[in-house]
Amino acid sequence: MKKIYFLSGYSRSGNTFLSSILNQNKNITVTPNSCVVQIMYSLFEMYKSDWIKNVPEVSGLDNVINNLFKNYYEHIDSEFIFERGGWGTPYNLNMLEKLNYKPKFLLLVRPLVEVLASYVKVQKPDDPVNLVYNLMHPDLGKIYWDWQSTSNIIKTNQNYLLIKYDDLVNNTEEKMKEIYSYFEIPEFKHRFENIEQFTYNGVQYNDTVFEADLHKIKSEIKKDFYDVEEYLPKDIIKRYEGWDYF
Repeated sequence: MKKIYFLSGYSRSGNTFLSSILNQNKNITVTPNSCVVQIMYSLFEMYKSDWIKNVPEVSGLDNVINNLFKNYYEHIDSEFIFERGGWGTPYNLNMLEKLNYKPKFLLLVRPLVEVLASYVKVQKPDDPVNLVYNLMHPDLGKIYWDWQSTSNIIKTNQNYLLIKYDDLVNNTEEKMKEIYSYFEIPEFKHRFENIEQFTYNGVQYNDTVFEADLHKIKSEIKKDFYDVEEYLPKDIIKRYEGWDYF
């Protein structure tokens, strides 16, 4: 029986790099940014629909939702699946609780201002401030949702293993052992050189959608060192530097 875990935390914090290394183990599959959470959300919203109100018999809908993970990953042979997404938001956690899930999370984090600076560095926008505001928009912002999901997991004392980006880069082998131990996965000897680009079921990210190489990783473990003030105005740094919960 497959075991589903959840890879959350902040974007630009080593998720793709770690996923590529973990996927060297054929008994593990780490997903890309997954649409399962959106599918589940849409299915739960069906309970409020006029169709259900008209005929309030939900056994079929219950069956679809209860078997969503099983059916979605039926084509995956690995025993351990790390489902990547913002599952830690209050609504999403509530969905998992309704399914009697006791989720375990792997949280990759780095200072929020570094995350924002990394986006600016990679995407090279004409207006960095506008990009930051879009990323941190409370309704639609990708990084705001990452922050909300991560902070809620921590505040509500969920079961999680938190790994900082710097620690992952500087002590990769040690952090891999922590991951294997926490998620009770049999040991595996990983390769930390000539790291391949991330693939899921043989398919790579198509980052032309975002017009930036957001998921391209280096073949060696190495952190780019740069001053966040090169990419973010001081008032933006001041606004977000105290947001981190970890």
